Amino acid sequence: MSSNVSNSKSTNKVLKVISIILIAILTLIAIINISYNKRINVLVMGVESTRTDTIIFLSIDTGKNSIDAVSIPRDTYYPVEGKDGLGQKKINAVYGFKDSGGPEGLTSAVSDLLNTKIDYYISVDYKGVSEIVDLIGGVEVDIPFKMKYDDPYADPPLHIDFEPGIQKINGDEALEYLRFRKSNDGSVGGGDVSRIERQQDFLKSAAKSSLNLKLPFVIVRGLSYVDTDMPFHKGGLIGTSMIGINSKKINFHTLPMDYSGYGNDGLSYFFHDQEETNNLMDDILN
Repeated sequence: MSSNVSNSKSTNKVLKVISIILIAILTLIAIINISYNKRINVLVMGVESTRTDTIIFLSIDTGKNSIDAVSIPRDTYYPVEGKDGLGQKKINAVYGFKDSGGPEGLTSAVSDLLNTKIDYYISVDYKGVSEIVDLIGGVEVDIPFKMKYDDPYADPPLHIDFEPGIQKINGDEALEYLRFRKSNDGSVGGGDVSRIERQQDFLKSAAKSSLNLKLPFVIVRGLSYVDTDMPFHKGGLIGTSMIGINSKKINFHTLPMDYSGYGNDGLSYFFHDQEETNNLMDDILN
């Protein structure tokens, strides 16, 4: 009898300690959520070999619990002095420049393009994207049409086969969905701008899946799958401060276009509108 009473008291003590720890953690989260009022600008780049397949500028306002994301088409015209090789005037080529490229070089180029400061960069390859999606627990997407495309020469080889409709996709499937540009028979296309729209829809859904108490864990754990100059503790602070953000306060934009056409090298380019770009950045930052 006395043994049972002793075990019961011991269990109650453990439960009290656990309760105190949980209260302390929730209190700390609440304090950070309220007091950490910063705007952090981050450049996210998806890397494919020596070029960037995806470029997204994020402006995170932890005070207002809002995020603005600006997608930059990889074919955006961005000439660099001394770089006159075929395709080197596209902004996605900057990453591969041996003397002035890499994540730092692309961050500098996008900072110049948008005329704004960028605090950190996050560079993620295909494996990192897959791991992060699985970390979230998968992402629900609405496949708009039958996606069927094969490219055995891609790196890694690409084999896409999705039926239309709402479905939850895992990390490997997410890679296929995000890389889709056209169907095998050419009946479905749309180029990079259409792909950006699908990427933005995907990111909205991914945000809904992670905007809860697991967000700091997702961010800190996710940083281990990427190349970044953002300290782990900073990722934790940002994630904690953004817990409970309304998905309606995540705004997606695309770099304003002046026109699309061909350059002197015969390649197609996305020519941005600098005045409209400045107006967009003023709206976001001010």
